[in-house]
Amino acid sequence: MKKLFSFDDKSPATACDVLVIEDDPTQAEELASYLRRIGLRVQAIHSGSEAIHRVAEIRPWIALIDYNLPDLDGVTVAERVRRLSPGTSLLVMSGRIDWLSELTLTKFGICQFLNKPVDVRSLARSVQRIARVAARTGLPVLSPPKGLGALFG
Repeated sequence: MKKLFSFDDKSPATACDVLVIEDDPTQAEELASYLRRIGLRVQAIHSGSEAIHRVAEIRPWIALIDYNLPDLDGVTVAERVRRLSPGTSLLVMSGRIDWLSELTLTKFGICQFLNKPVDVRSLARSVQRIARVAARTGLPVLSPPKGLGALFG
């Protein structure tokens, strides 16, 4: 398969295009496997605190963050990932969105919210869109698409 983008400045040990932060190992591996099949380097981590400890080392271009982690909520993880790796585009996924607003997304630099269960085709389209922007500009995608309604894929 064709590689979406490649950043040769990363050693193989830390090479990571997408960091999947999901506490359910089965879901994490399903998402990671699918993204690998479309040519991405993916690492899966199962807690927010582990992700925060590793993100500065691996500097992913995209972080796919579960909102309901056992140790930290996804917005807190997104905020800390943003501080440690400002070049990382952030996507949050969850089955519940009770309080999530467009203001929250913008404030923490979350570029997209995905409903769970995540449709892998929608996820692939989102990741490809973000990858194109990152490859073209060298910058993370920071703002959500027009209107909060466009976020729920």
